[in-house]
Amino acid sequence: MKTIAITGATGHLGGVVARELHARGYAVKALARSDDLRCLDGIPVTWIKGDLHDHTALQSCASGCDALIHCAAIISIDGGQQGAVHRVNVEGTRQVMEAARSAGIRRVIHVSSIHAYEQKPVHQILDETSARPSESRFAYDRSKLASQELALSYTQHGMEVLVVNPTSVMGPFDFKPSKLGRAIIEMATGKLPFVFTGGFDFCDVRDLAHAMVNGLDMGRSGETYLLGGRWHSLTELTEVLGEVIGKNIKPTSVPVLFAWAGLPFIRLQAMLTRTEPLYTNEALIAVTDGNRHISSAKAIAELGYTPRPLADTLKDTYHWFLQNGYLD
Repeated sequence: MKTIAITGATGHLGGVVARELHARGYAVKALARSDDLRCLDGIPVTWIKGDLHDHTALQSCASGCDALIHCAAIISIDGGQQGAVHRVNVEGTRQVMEAARSAGIRRVIHVSSIHAYEQKPVHQILDETSARPSESRFAYDRSKLASQELALSYTQHGMEVLVVNPTSVMGPFDFKPSKLGRAIIEMATGKLPFVFTGGFDFCDVRDLAHAMVNGLDMGRSGETYLLGGRWHSLTELTEVLGEVIGKNIKPTSVPVLFAWAGLPFIRLQAMLTRTEPLYTNEALIAVTDGNRHISSAKAIAELGYTPRPLADTLKDTYHWFLQNGYLD
């Protein structure tokens, strides 16, 4: 039985990847910073306590493994967070790759993001040959580009490295839940008063996990693979969710211009209440400037990636949240 090391296993994508590995007969060793291990309750996993900057924990996680899947990262829509975004996404990747190299691991699957690519022109096809973001882009975008380039540089050391670039991830087994998962819960319970004009390309976490585990034996070293679905407006998202759960969901559609006008008040409220802002300038740009035609053709051909329809994802996600008490 082959053993696969995984970072970020307590996150949404990492947890589903670990489930996919177990379902296919792999043994799993997982690095866990959090004590919340619900994502793999009942599944045999060797847990290693530590984070991406814990050299001893990383070495322990990588030791004796046949491959490594690096899912751990900070997703930020609010700047560099006092350097944490770069520290985790870039320097953390360096530590992971060094641990894998030291342990003699040959193949690494590195999870990047669609934000490692320039999104404009938004109505032209975006694929793996598209331009990368400039240094003027947000800290998160720069960190994902830098981390994937860093990971790919280890091919010079005889390692096989594949990079996957998911779009906006949703799906079942979202225990914490994610920002998008919380939005779906609020939509389904009628607690989301408005959505912005604009949208995202949405993909299913299970389809990502399937393609990533395929990447242990499929795909080409040194290559990047876009894993997307289809672009949908946020209004379409609420309409499709309403259809699959049999509920009339009609949040007000707010022009982004109004959202920009309200941004200073949103930030003030977040500061006074010491909570995350309801939205940020980065979130607004993401919904308006995200590419509408992301191509996953390469991943479909080389990794067996099979994106399912949005309606199927939303139906399964809703019922998972319902069965696990998130909609009470």
